Amino acid sequence: MNKQKILLVDDEKEGFEVYSAMNGKKAMEIARQVLPDLVLLDVMMPEMDGMDTCRELREDPRFRQTVIAFLTARNEDYSQIAG
Repeated sequence: MNKQKILLVDDEKEGFEVYSAMNGKKAMEIARQVLPDLVLLDVMMPEMDGMDTCRELREDPRFRQTVIAFLTARNEDYSQIAG
């Protein structure tokens, strides 16, 4: 399978550190270490999906103000409502 490519475009790129994880469990490990300001979550992931990852992040007071956005290929209303 070809890796998906992501292009981050911002006129103030300096000062950004970008981290990646393949699933929600790894994302939680990284989040607890680096305390990100923004989390982009795929809805459908192995081991821990994006909804569960978001829920776990929000239960931790350190992430209550963190911006969380969902990315998904799904187009059902449920995904939008649940997110």
